[in-house]
Amino acid sequence: MELPRYVELETSRRCNRTCAWCPNGEHSARRVQQLMDWNLFTRIIQQLAALDYRGYLAFHNYNEPLLSRRIVDEIRHVKAAMPQAKPAIFTNGDVLDASLFHRLLDAGVAYLRVTRYPRQADTPPAYQAITGWLRRKGLADAVPWTFGQVRQGLAATYKAEAVEIEVIAPQILRAYNNRGGSVTTLPLLAEPRSDPCFMTATSAVIDYRGQMKMCCCVYPEMSGQAQYIAGDLATETFAALWSGTQMNAWRAAHAHADWSLSPACANCRQPLPETRR
Repeated sequence: MELPRYVELETSRRCNRTCAWCPNGEHSARRVQQLMDWNLFTRIIQQLAALDYRGYLAFHNYNEPLLSRRIVDEIRHVKAAMPQAKPAIFTNGDVLDASLFHRLLDAGVAYLRVTRYPRQADTPPAYQAITGWLRRKGLADAVPWTFGQVRQGLAATYKAEAVEIEVIAPQILRAYNNRGGSVTTLPLLAEPRSDPCFMTATSAVIDYRGQMKMCCCVYPEMSGQAQYIAGDLATETFAALWSGTQMNAWRAAHAHADWSLSPACANCRQPLPETRR
């Protein structure tokens, strides 16, 4: 069994933002907090450890992970169980401060991405949005930042042997997508997607309830998207679901740009590296 290089394990439910380019901007499902059951969390980590998982493990999907009171404990648990795995935090940075920044690094975060979302989707990225946030949070001199362009827009970056950090001012209309139609404010593709997608082969996604989803774009609370749930980690194992009939069928079809098993994918222009081999 070939393991994913990236696992999203959404260990909490709430996001504090309702961005227009995210399903959270159109639905209220993520406005209350709910933590993944701790026994379920440790069960999933134990199963990944038994498989000798060494890829990225991110504590997010449609949530804001730093709103969880136990996020540092979760990172420590992952590092203790899977020393070679790479814990990752994707955050909007609203509640991040210098103290939490250093606690995350001390706990073993291997990748930290802070995306400073603008208020309007058509706002062009600017370095001032990054430098202003760094000053306000007391992080301007935390590491020797390098400024430059990234896929999503502009960023301050830092890379060392054990950690990589990015603070990004994104260009929403160029870099973001409608997630297969679950975001109605962003346009659908003029023609069905013709490029294969390898997201189902390279990235596993588990929501706060323990449901393994087809990919990170799936928003089960939206009508028509519940069909893209592969199974429940509360009753099945990671290995059984990841290598099971449903996931294998999706990845075989997607490798040939066949969207008959997942019609939502025809209008998805997800540009993430996980979509490519």
